[in-house]
Amino acid sequence: MGSVFHRFLRLPQAFSALYPLTAWLAAAFLLLHTGLRGVLMAQTWHAAQLTPSSAAGVLGVGLAFDLVTLAMLLPGVLLLESALGSRRRAGRVRRGLVFVFAAALLFLLGFGAIAEWLFWDEFGVRFNFIAVDYLVYTREVVGNIRESFPVGTLLGMLAVGSVLATWVGRRRLAAAVRPGASRGARIGVWVASVLVAAGVSTAWSIDARHGRNEYQKELSTNGLYSLGYAFHNNAIDYFEFYPTQGLAAVTPPLPLAPVVPTTPPKNVVIVTLESLSSSFMAHDGNPAKLTPNLDRLAGQGLFLANLRATGNRTVRGLEALSLAIPPLPGHSIIWREHNRDLETLGAVLADHGYASRFMYGGYARFDNMDAYFSANHYQPIDRSQFPARHRGFGNVWGLADEYLYDYALEQMDRDAARGKPFLMHLMTTSNHTPFTFPGGRIDLPRGRAGAVKYSDWALGRFIETARGKPWFKDTVFVLVADHCASSKGRTSLPPENYHIPAIIYSPAHVAPHTDTRLASQIDIVPTVLDLLDLPEQSNFMGRSVLRAYPDAGRAFIATYQKLGYLTPERLVVLSPGRRPEAWQLDDRQKIVAPARPAKPLVARAIAAYQETARRARDGLLRHVRVPAGLRMR
Repeated sequence: MGSVFHRFLRLPQAFSALYPLTAWLAAAFLLLHTGLRGVLMAQTWHAAQLTPSSAAGVLGVGLAFDLVTLAMLLPGVLLLESALGSRRRAGRVRRGLVFVFAAALLFLLGFGAIAEWLFWDEFGVRFNFIAVDYLVYTREVVGNIRESFPVGTLLGMLAVGSVLATWVGRRRLAAAVRPGASRGARIGVWVASVLVAAGVSTAWSIDARHGRNEYQKELSTNGLYSLGYAFHNNAIDYFEFYPTQGLAAVTPPLPLAPVVPTTPPKNVVIVTLESLSSSFMAHDGNPAKLTPNLDRLAGQGLFLANLRATGNRTVRGLEALSLAIPPLPGHSIIWREHNRDLETLGAVLADHGYASRFMYGGYARFDNMDAYFSANHYQPIDRSQFPARHRGFGNVWGLADEYLYDYALEQMDRDAARGKPFLMHLMTTSNHTPFTFPGGRIDLPRGRAGAVKYSDWALGRFIETARGKPWFKDTVFVLVADHCASSKGRTSLPPENYHIPAIIYSPAHVAPHTDTRLASQIDIVPTVLDLLDLPEQSNFMGRSVLRAYPDAGRAFIATYQKLGYLTPERLVVLSPGRRPEAWQLDDRQKIVAPARPAKPLVARAIAAYQETARRARDGLLRHVRVPAGLRMR
């Protein structure tokens, strides 16, 4: 037994003799990722509820993840080293190439670690589905990083560190130029590394994270591994991986008759506020006075004080505010194929003669917004189409909100002058990193708090300007966030991190009122149609907040894989593997403890998500055109 153990210990030494460059980089990889894990653990020690024993477990599982990730990277590095080495006497050029490649690969490893740290600081997770999506939009992502962080300084320090580390290891690296082992031995090692990499890559089909909460699970994994896992699992079939039940259980109870104004408004303006958590508002207890305009408007309109976003990405919010369906696992409908001519709010209103537009302060190609809205009866307008007079201050994500609002007002003036009712769906960008905005508007500097206050300032200015328009009295304004500023939490679906403000404001048609019932972002579209007194809502899965509920309220909250069904006292979570979880909530709807999944509640959760998946699969989300005789006159 002892001899076997000693042979095992000699394996790294033997490998180092065969492939010194790869062995050196492998050691750097393990040290770097263990150090990164230690930094992230220290940063979130309290939030992750770590103890010395749980920290040891996280480090142990983390090392296993690092080794698996390293095994998948080794074949490429081994092949590179084989190309650099030669049994003949090596010249200065070949030795120089070894040192250059060593420094370059070490720089890339360090760059990845810095990127992971920044991503963790923003999202509280390792690289995941968001990172996969962002890889498509390198212009916005790279620009955001450049505008948010001292990139030049960080990269300069990293480059110096990489060169110094390579210089320190120059003697060991020199052996890579003229390897001492035979070509057959080196080929055998490379073939073995390919077989090992192919074997461990199958782990991407399972979630092998370890920990007592989500923070610990994320700390235990490796960022590159998580990126591969997310890429491998970004398309998820509900019927293959999630619990199902008989179709008889999927029909929801019919809501009671609506309460609508006797003279409904004509126009609709939906303002989707970027990353604006309810926690920023004084109504939710924030004393910083960041949202004085939203707080004032909440008291002058229908304030939905307990409304939840469906997800933690802008595309999820836009999906809910146009399609009114619970979120599906994997990609949003906005990203999927066969997403044309769907039953959106824009499609319904277009049948009634509306000019339906989606206006975005950034570039609408981001997140496929341009393709989705143009294919679903909206006219998309983004910053590339703004006239020069409305192109003031901007950053990589978009123009400052005030310029978006000013151009939208111009468009609405034109529609009103032509006698056309309009749907104007606006998507803001200012409350997003790098959190920059024009000077002289508010009393706070650049940063999250300043961006929130500027976003509120611009919204207040927009509403006050609109108030002087002749079409104002016939318009309903919906002010709602796309998602919260952060989804970090100890559980996969912390309900408090889906709580967003929502206000329906139309002084001539909506009496001031605060509705504290639990509601969902998908309920906005049916509410708008009720206000317009348009009956056709059969394809929308939300329900109007103007109606009496058949229950105590419910909401749908989700990540890419976790599907949550939220009630005032319980949260049911559906995950791949068909085993529902349940959580007990306190009076502020925060998770306090695991709970036994109650069958009726689980059945309602499955019914809603299964029905959504069925409609998407069977083409039942398609737009059903309203006959001319039933259209608004």
